[in-house]
Amino acid sequence: MRHKEAAKSVILTLLVLMSIVLTYLMWNFSPDLANIESQDSKKTTENTISKPNSETMDSAISPYQIIYNHGDKTDGALETRKLNRDVVKILKNQKITSASEIYHDHNLFIPELSDNFVALDFTYDMPLTTYLGQVLNMDTKIPSKFKFSRLIIDADQEKTAVLYAIGNDRHHVMRLNTSIPSRTVKKTVKTIQPELTPFSEIITGKETIDSASHIFAPEKPKHLKSYRTIFNHISVETMNSILFNDSVVVRSSKSGNTTYNNNTGVATYNTKREFYRYTNLSEDESKSKDMIKTIPSTFDFINSHGGFTDDYRLFEADPKSGELTYQMFLNGIPVFNKDDLSTIKTSWGEKGIFSYARSLLKTNITIDSGEDKKDLPGAETVRSNLANNPNLDFKKVTNMIVGYKMQEKDDDDIEVQRTSEYVPEWYIQYNGKWYVYENGGLQE
Repeated sequence: MRHKEAAKSVILTLLVLMSIVLTYLMWNFSPDLANIESQDSKKTTENTISKPNSETMDSAISPYQIIYNHGDKTDGALETRKLNRDVVKILKNQKITSASEIYHDHNLFIPELSDNFVALDFTYDMPLTTYLGQVLNMDTKIPSKFKFSRLIIDADQEKTAVLYAIGNDRHHVMRLNTSIPSRTVKKTVKTIQPELTPFSEIITGKETIDSASHIFAPEKPKHLKSYRTIFNHISVETMNSILFNDSVVVRSSKSGNTTYNNNTGVATYNTKREFYRYTNLSEDESKSKDMIKTIPSTFDFINSHGGFTDDYRLFEADPKSGELTYQMFLNGIPVFNKDDLSTIKTSWGEKGIFSYARSLLKTNITIDSGEDKKDLPGAETVRSNLANNPNLDFKKVTNMIVGYKMQEKDDDDIEVQRTSEYVPEWYIQYNGKWYVYENGGLQE
């Protein structure tokens, strides 16, 4: 009997102790939020290529070169990010006080423009209201249909600066009076002058006969370095997670292409080129051709998932197809590749992305290639050879720039990572397309 009582006492004591322990654990319990946050973070990371929203609009939508015309001299520079910040800073958050459009039937002529001006050159026509209003946040009311490819800042005004936006056809001009103090423009010009080198003024025909409409190109591109880049890879799964809402059906072919599709879209991936192309099936069949809508929308879309993995800038805007091309730049110089490995091509639909095509390579490291520095022919030599080429209509030349040719580099020492070499060359925009200059002619 005594043994039973003792056993009951022991059991009762154990139950009391267990109750105390359970009560303590209950009151001191806290969920593992760090683990939940980690899982959420992992899920977010899967829907991005790199850090999201890390690019600014005025960096991705910026001039490719900056020109300073002073008297009978012309200097310039291919646009680096620092140079762009210095010049754009004087325009940002300012006000357009008045605007007037000018049209010239024949060659462009602006009699009131001084011989002391800064020109910002773009390779495409863009709505002026997009650049001034959305990129530079200027307070402005101007016609939405006016497009430009060159913005001139008259640096010789007494009180406030005057801007001239010039259309790609070199016939339409928009004069813009601003709130920008002239002294600010002059101060900025002094700041950037040490970074400028001599540029040539190229006349291709009557449309480019005035100083405001000349083609500007580096006078003597010398001692140019070549570079070598080692790439990292963007996974196809990451791209699919960004663009597809649901799971996809995968189909492979012997040609090296893999197709991914569901009810909302279809994508193809070429394993050899490492090139990915997506089309949104839930959008209307027609792409938006309204660049006022398309330019900021595509920028926001790419930026939202960290798609600007390198220094990409808007380089082409086709109003007929609605397609935009963002081009890779290296040290302020555009990079060209015949397989489109240096571009992001995209278009906008009614409510969302319509098409999206890009290489799934992103720069890991870029180093000096070790090759001898290269001297390119002078701008005048290039001009003369093109003008005298019987197979070309020189009037159709609209831009002459130094660019890098991106070509694949075979290396037995590096088997896993893909490498390319960037070699400086002259590139010519002819009849709306870009060609590399070779032996007095143009090659694709």
